Amino acid sequence: MAGIILFIIFAPNIFRNVLTLSNDYIKLIFGLKLKNIRQAKGLSLSVLAKKCGISVSYLNEIESGKKYPKSDKIAALANALGVSYDRLVSLKLSNKLAPITELISSGILEKLPLEHYGLDVRRIITLMSDAPTQLSALIATLIDLAKTSELRQNIFSRTALRTFKELNDNYFEEIETQAENFRNEFCTVNSKTVDYKKIIQFLKENYDYEIDARQLGENEILSSLRAVLKINGKPKLYLNPKLSEAQKKFILGKEIYYVINNVKERAYIHSDRNLETFDELLNNYKASYFATALSINKKYLLEDLSDFFSKQKFEKKQLAKLINEYNVSPEMFFQRIANVATNLMELPGLFFMRFNTDVNSEVYELSKEVKLNISHYPGGYQTNEHYCRRWVSIRALQKAKEKLRANPNSQAFTIDAVRSQFYETKEKFIAITIAKPSKLSRGKLTSVTLGFPLNDRVKEIIKFWNDAKIKDQIVNDTCESCPIKNCDVRAAKPTTILLKEKERQIKAALENLK
Repeated sequence: MAGIILFIIFAPNIFRNVLTLSNDYIKLIFGLKLKNIRQAKGLSLSVLAKKCGISVSYLNEIESGKKYPKSDKIAALANALGVSYDRLVSLKLSNKLAPITELISSGILEKLPLEHYGLDVRRIITLMSDAPTQLSALIATLIDLAKTSELRQNIFSRTALRTFKELNDNYFEEIETQAENFRNEFCTVNSKTVDYKKIIQFLKENYDYEIDARQLGENEILSSLRAVLKINGKPKLYLNPKLSEAQKKFILGKEIYYVINNVKERAYIHSDRNLETFDELLNNYKASYFATALSINKKYLLEDLSDFFSKQKFEKKQLAKLINEYNVSPEMFFQRIANVATNLMELPGLFFMRFNTDVNSEVYELSKEVKLNISHYPGGYQTNEHYCRRWVSIRALQKAKEKLRANPNSQAFTIDAVRSQFYETKEKFIAITIAKPSKLSRGKLTSVTLGFPLNDRVKEIIKFWNDAKIKDQIVNDTCESCPIKNCDVRAAKPTTILLKEKERQIKAALENLK
């Protein structure tokens, strides 16, 4: 019940006026309506069974949404209840149960990962139907709020996925094993990364893939897409020619995961924005994990990270060199570190963030986030407020913008690190960021950030944490909620702080009334 209410709050713009219900939900609504009318007439199941000539067990299955009776049985039920046939088969419920109809027809339940939590939709709907009128009123209110909300459509599914990753320390041994077995069988053994041509060869020879790395670049409308898979007889994968070999290798790695695991519930356009259901999100995450594990050999990565972290100075060139050696994108490299850091390196916690922006914009979108075992979480839930401009993530993007303005064709990395202390909680982190222009969309930039809490264990492993060249910076979450005065990079007024102060003044004034 709590999960449904949370999702209603956070799931906007998915409500449809023209409703097409599945047979399962039609059964549920009919069963609820039958039960509602029977109870309103003061009839028990056994009494109604005798009046209409239907067994108690079958009536129970109808009311629970498991069975839908034939027309003659519906006519018998209508006659026994003293209502018209049309009223009984209508999808319209009583005012008390109307929120259930709206919830079912909204499409929300299809987006909820209920089965992953061991929850039965029928059981949840039954609980709602038995709830007091006040709870139905609350659900109706939350639905109305959700309709006008400006939050993301699938924020619940994405939050559920993030929680799923956190509960597993962002590490999945079965996918690690699968990637390692594939590398050993089809690729060069004992290499840091997997060969791009070997992956293409595998898909062509074993799954009859055709690879087209031309057409997406020639179609102006589709030129911003990374890849598209079309299946018309045999699968044809369209790769954007603007992608680097590392990015193409990542997409091909995901395709390998999908085919060797026979994954059906997936998006066929390679874009985070084309993922609708929780299963699609989960499968996309697993495929991405596999592709990254395939490209970055865990054994060598742990050796390289041990060497990199053991340095007394933060070596930007060494970090860039490692990314090039594995022939991966900065995001893949940081994501891979986020996979192994907590579980295999015994780093007690971390956060990962990805920001997107445009060279001519001051809007910074937090598009991906993971946290592991930390209480304060920079970024928190994605928000429409202005993220702190002191964060190294945004600072690096601002530097990358300057480079891009000077050279519109630049693909140079901007690498930075900062020791951050949050103004209110006093928690400290060391955060490393890489910002770079997009290969697909001219003028677009992305930064990826890894942050570690500055505790004794992190200081023991990451020796360069106190490098004098790494700046110390007081930061906060968003400008709107930040009380820091005289901030020279503030992007918005502290409206949340000002509102709280006004409320405090009103409360104090009320207490002083005689």
